[in-house]
Amino acid sequence: MTAEIVERIRRSTRYRDVDAALVERLAAEELPKSRNGDEAVKRVKRRLHQAVGAFRGSPPASLAVAWHGDLGEPGFRAACREAMQAHASTRERIGHLEGFYPAIWEVTGVPGRLLDLGSGLNPLALPWMGLAPDAAYIAIDADERPLATVREFLDLVGQPHEIVAADLAAVVPSHRVDVAVLLKLVTTLDRQDPDAAARLLRGLDASHAVVSFTTRSLSGRRSGMEPTYRRRLDRLVADAGRVSGLAEASVANELVFVLTLDPLRA
Repeated sequence: MTAEIVERIRRSTRYRDVDAALVERLAAEELPKSRNGDEAVKRVKRRLHQAVGAFRGSPPASLAVAWHGDLGEPGFRAACREAMQAHASTRERIGHLEGFYPAIWEVTGVPGRLLDLGSGLNPLALPWMGLAPDAAYIAIDADERPLATVREFLDLVGQPHEIVAADLAAVVPSHRVDVAVLLKLVTTLDRQDPDAAARLLRGLDASHAVVSFTTRSLSGRRSGMEPTYRRRLDRLVADAGRVSGLAEASVANELVFVLTLDPLRA
């Protein structure tokens, strides 16, 4: 029965590009709670909307026409900003790109290997990151739609990269990196598995992790959730058990925290 639910979800236009392992996990979790297959499909789609669908916009246009070999070229940056409008998370960050990454790198140093978890279209902010041309960019998301855009973009600009579709509520990446960013990811993971974010931090092979929370709802209104998110960060740090340093690099509509991680134990 679980396989049937997965097949029905994967046939839908909206969710056929979602990582199959995520759909399988949700189907296995929701089927025992459901009276029949139709109800299970609805329950899985509701959770997929929380994890993926709520953040999607119209697919962005290709950036190839705007690319002339220079990440700093104003026309290319304008095209990147326009493309980032297609994902709710990056859309909220567009007005703060100039100072967003420099404030983080002041704590971590500019990474030679960057892991972007729940990346969405965030790699399109590369022109503002100041990474070296040979820096490795690893982008992981459960949604293949933005990953296809990210793959095309990083190929276009020649940035070394690895693109992975994965269910981050169930999988801890094994990549060795300087910095892992979990931008607005914790609250999404909490809806899937309340221990998932801490499990990631406990297992990441990274020197630093960057965790952020939006201070606005998807409709653009201020959420009033800042005290709640600060308490959530405190619990996350305690549950991770390997955070040796904490700095804040927040911007107007996003709480941003830079965590220094102790090395993984052998």
